[in-house]
Amino acid sequence: MLDALTQAELLAERVVRGTPLSELASPIPLGSGEVLHAQVEADGWRFHGLDVLVEQRQPLVFGGPAAFGLAATAAAIGNRRARSDAERLAAPQWRALGVMPVLATNQRLCVFHDGVWGSVWYSAIRQLIPHPAEGRLELLFEDDPPYLLVGEWVPYLTVVVTAVLAQVHGVDTVMTMLCTA
Repeated sequence: MLDALTQAELLAERVVRGTPLSELASPIPLGSGEVLHAQVEADGWRFHGLDVLVEQRQPLVFGGPAAFGLAATAAAIGNRRARSDAERLAAPQWRALGVMPVLATNQRLCVFHDGVWGSVWYSAIRQLIPHPAEGRLELLFEDDPPYLLVGEWVPYLTVVVTAVLAQVHGVDTVMTMLCTA
């Protein structure tokens, strides 16, 4: 059997020749006129910040001014370190969503995360950044944090998504959406 990257290359060649994408039986209900073209598993990531609670410590000191000064200084240093750690944790960064099934239809990507199916509508995607040799695909949106999908079959998924977007928006529009790193 051919490896996933070779299968993605063969699919891309078929799409260029005008062969329609395969239609698969869907494991979930789809909308009217919606057709499943691919089903893969991928590691999902999302680029966003977090809300982090910072606990500030107040010195409680018995004794004279020198003891209070030392305690206040130690508390200030600890509080500054806690704020710095919280800022680092809260900063936007790639955060793992875990391994998840991904379905590619003619209208959206369906991703199974935290026990529910979510939709990533193709109409919301503003840019695609494929890294086929690494099995990665970044999806950028106008008003939402980016997604990153990583896995053996992600190049195949990339071909399907690109082909669907080209059918809907035209090749020229999709070419402007693609960003090769």
